[in-house]
Amino acid sequence: MEDNANNLWLAELWLAHRDRISRLLEMKMPPVLRRRLSVEDLTQEVYMDCGRRLEFLQAEPDVPMYVKLRRIALQTLADQVRRHLGAGKRDAMKESELPEGDDGARVDAWAQFVDTISSPRTHMLRLERQAQTRRVLAELSPVDREILELRHFEELGNNECAAVLGIAPKAASIRYVRALKRLRELLESLSLF
Repeated sequence: MEDNANNLWLAELWLAHRDRISRLLEMKMPPVLRRRLSVEDLTQEVYMDCGRRLEFLQAEPDVPMYVKLRRIALQTLADQVRRHLGAGKRDAMKESELPEGDDGARVDAWAQFVDTISSPRTHMLRLERQAQTRRVLAELSPVDREILELRHFEELGNNECAAVLGIAPKAASIRYVRALKRLRELLESLSLF
């Protein structure tokens, strides 16, 4: 009877957070791993790992549930990278990619900072802005990039960011504001903002 209650609890929890976990995996999954495993398959693996780690999920009620699920998802991703890319099997680096259809199109998360107008001239300008934006992002510290990714691409709230980073919510808020300020200054120096 307890197993059924746990299964129902996990199913409801998963339903509430599945889309966010899928977006996280889409963003973090190395392209070479996609040659062997789809994001959907990896999402299923995360769900199975959650079922094996119910005790972890039910412990520490003050930690936001998404933060716990995120941790399991990143551990599952690391396990799959080791399994598929670190194994003595055929070399995934030599496998060729199949062309993607409209349903499997991937979007570079950082490219969302720029316009998506499609005329040839504006397309070239967009590509140039993307390259400049990548250079600016490379100049940001890893700490600044991390907080911006957590807030904007993983769509974590301030308390969730604080839990992921292991800092107080006020410190996470300050870190986020400072990272935005540094990003803005760098973008303004290149006249991108």
